[in-house]
Amino acid sequence: MFSSSFFLYYFLAGIALAWQWYSIALPGWKKWLLGKGVPQEEADDLARRGGLAWPELAGIGSFALHTTAAAICGVHLGPWLLSRWYVWVLPLLGMSSRTPTGNDWLQNFELTSIVPAFFVGYLLATRFRRLATSAWILPTFILAYEILKYTEPHVSVLALAPHSSTRFQYFFVIQRTMPTFTPGFGGVDPIRVALQISAVAPFYSCIAYTAGATAATHNLLKRIFGHSLTQPERDVKAERAESESPVHGVD
Repeated sequence: MFSSSFFLYYFLAGIALAWQWYSIALPGWKKWLLGKGVPQEEADDLARRGGLAWPELAGIGSFALHTTAAAICGVHLGPWLLSRWYVWVLPLLGMSSRTPTGNDWLQNFELTSIVPAFFVGYLLATRFRRLATSAWILPTFILAYEILKYTEPHVSVLALAPHSSTRFQYFFVIQRTMPTFTPGFGGVDPIRVALQISAVAPFYSCIAYTAGATAATHNLLKRIFGHSLTQPERDVKAERAESESPVHGVD
């Protein structure tokens, strides 16, 4: 339904999950060997000869993790948060709740793609900093490929290439209504909607995720509020106590 663009994200999601298990299982296996009296050097050599240690591919797990998280924000988390707005928040504001539709998502397409991804990127980059700012690479490649292979409908192969504005409008001018299962799909191009969901939404969310990760890398919250909001409170109190404790000279 959403073309083959999601396949790469599914593939990266599998790598991200497998790498988390790998990062837990390999150290545990080495610890078990050390407990049996095997020297550290021999345990490392066994891991390399057995194909269990891949130091040259250490970055692929981080890349897969951040790219997958960013894409999930645009395709799943953003629409889910929008639905919770209609179901949970509106009643608290004294408004009647209703079940959101696909049209509601498309009408808030940019908001749901960008805002959650920015904050998730900021939070994850404080914990997993490596390659956090590289989440934009794969979605940009996918979107560029879809734009390049786009051909204007009902145009002869002998005609000139479609106008660039038409090409970009096809992707970036978001359709605000979902197609319907009626003759003519309700006047909406279902292929265009599918491409915007599968290519444009991950692109927006990954750009926002990268911006959030970049802000975390430069400690944006610390620059604005004086300390990092993600730092545990007990650490802040401990640092304050240490700074206030008297310093005694040593003979």
